[in-house]
Amino acid sequence: MAGGLRPAAAEGGRRMNAPSDSGDRFLPSVDRLEVEMKAGRRALEAGEFDEALRRFTAALRLKPEYDAAWLGRGHVLRNLADTDGAIDAYARALKVRPESEEAWMGLAAALRGAGRVKEEVAAYDALLKVRPDLLEAWINRGAALHELRDFRGAVACYDRVLGMRPEHATAWNNRGAALLRLGDEDGAERCFAEALHFGPDSYDAMVNRVFLVQRKGRPGEAALWAGRALRVRESAPLWAAKGLAHLVLLESTLAIQAFDRALDLDRDLKEARAGLRKAKALRQRTDFYRGVYECFGTHLAGDPGCAECEILAKCREVSP
Repeated sequence: MAGGLRPAAAEGGRRMNAPSDSGDRFLPSVDRLEVEMKAGRRALEAGEFDEALRRFTAALRLKPEYDAAWLGRGHVLRNLADTDGAIDAYARALKVRPESEEAWMGLAAALRGAGRVKEEVAAYDALLKVRPDLLEAWINRGAALHELRDFRGAVACYDRVLGMRPEHATAWNNRGAALLRLGDEDGAERCFAEALHFGPDSYDAMVNRVFLVQRKGRPGEAALWAGRALRVRESAPLWAAKGLAHLVLLESTLAIQAFDRALDLDRDLKEARAGLRKAKALRQRTDFYRGVYECFGTHLAGDPGCAECEILAKCREVSP
């Protein structure tokens, strides 16, 4: 979803040099307005949110209908977890400049933070009327519809993205996740494969593939993809999934190591604790060692290199 937004560049204007004794009777100095806006942006980028809020508030006193100042105020309030205040600020910015892409994205993100997902979708709808080619809005709209369990609507959003950019790895991954919810496991698997083709380091696609192939009874692939995903980022459920795959492959030591790591990250993960007990019991009976073969359990007839593999016989036994 949208994040890391920055305030738009302040709009300039004709210089107006007010007399030194003008007080508040004259229009504000453009110089003074720009000083407040620049200081607000610097403070926002530095994470000095109280100072940024003070500066944007000062700018709004000088020019109450200044969309860039309302936008900056919205960004600050989002960072301060004042979601309602941020929503109001973005709405004020849009009242002044209804076509502001940044304000619509900010408003949608704030609505999401408030749990107002239907209104978030409406915000993306309004933005897409202005910018129908904005990929990020289509992606985020799809994610919001997914959360609302409108999986077909989500797929339609990702199809729009892929129609414009067929190599968009995130769209392929998210499309696969929606298809999985619709019960189309084969379609989902094709999507995850495309996501990993265009984004080989896509963590989400790797994780989705792990749980999909696990559901389809292919533990060798589950262990392989879990290992790759864990090199990108650790998570307790992913370590537990890897442990379960090793358990099915009769690799009790590797299973124990995976479950132990899962419990290091989350001591309350029941699946890992139960898996650890099973793996320890299994080691009393058997413990296969795969050596250097990451592909163990994924044998396909005709795979290159299989004829020379030292553990081919065992791999055939455990491959579905």
